[in-house]
Amino acid sequence: GDLTRVHRERLLQNGFLREVIKGWYIPCRPDETPGESTAWYAAFWPFCVTYLQHLKDQDWCLSPEQSLSLHAENWTVPRQLVVRATKARNNITALPHDTSLLVIRASMPTAHNIVEKGGLRLYALPAALVACAPGYFRQHPTDARAALSMVREAADVLEPLLEGGHSSIAGRLAGAFRNLGRERIADEMIKVMRAAGYDIRESD
Repeated sequence: GDLTRVHRERLLQNGFLREVIKGWYIPCRPDETPGESTAWYAAFWPFCVTYLQHLKDQDWCLSPEQSLSLHAENWTVPRQLVVRATKARNNITALPHDTSLLVIRASMPTAHNIVEKGGLRLYALPAALVACAPGYFRQHPTDARAALSMVREAADVLEPLLEGGHSSIAGRLAGAFRNLGRERIADEMIKVMRAAGYDIRESD
């Protein structure tokens, strides 16, 4: 919709645009060889921002796992980008070079637990640490360590832990912080959770 039909057709014909899905395009170099992925990987994140904003307005955010990787500055293009929205049909949109976009119907974090980074709506760091699946720590240890190292105080993660009564998650995070040598944070988390009446068992 940002281009007239004539301009769009001329740009396509001369190799300056490439269609991603019907009605959606990315810029590219005319001298790129067929099948080359450079233009797509360069445009992936801006494309997803624009497409999701058009599709869902403000009713979307990336999964807690993907949010953590981006907090850790890992901008590797995923094979499948998982997005949460309160109104979704669990649709998969196929994208170039074996990538895809999966928008699932799922609960969203509260407004103060959403942050924007490069136009992408992410779980705030503490909320992402609490909401991410346990397997993330095994599958993405470097990103997990980088994200955990950004936490300055136990209070940052204690708020979402106490709000949800997440005793098992608190034990896992305490173990993770101790693994990183952040003894003070781990000890304070355990102390506060137990004082609040939770049976917390630390696990690495």
